Amino acid sequence: TTDFDNLRKRYISFFGEEPAPQGAIESIEAMPKVTLPNDVRQIATFYCGGILGGKAHNSLAATGPTANVVDETNRLRFAVDLPERFLVLAEPANSLIVLDCESHATGAPAVIWCDAHDVGRLDDLQAMSNPPETWPNYSTFFSHLLDEEEDERGET
Repeated sequence: TTDFDNLRKRYISFFGEEPAPQGAIESIEAMPKVTLPNDVRQIATFYCGGILGGKAHNSLAATGPTANVVDETNRLRFAVDLPERFLVLAEPANSLIVLDCESHATGAPAVIWCDAHDVGRLDDLQAMSNPPETWPNYSTFFSHLLDEEEDERGET
């Protein structure tokens, strides 16, 4: 089981509490095929997106002045025919990090970090030209980001 109190404490020690805006989860889930896993909901009580682990993450919101998961997901659904079950978490240089909102039912990895040119192969990770980095759930991915943040700050 995930120790959300530990994740919260680790995150808050770096950035303070930054919860997703009220109504954000509901707005995100208004998108077709998007139901957020419980661990995303738990983490959204103290993290709303932004820089973490040296990478810019889309905000867990549907609107706002910064890149957000709804606008970026809709943009890529149109631009590259991103399958509806994926939510765009971040777009590091020449790559994409997505949340598979149906992974709980399929047993697939929940978070996938792939090369930008492999986005069209998200339905078949084995067909990707470069093996993607994957995490079984969002909380494991979030813990990885906290580890990266600690490394960057020299706190390990």
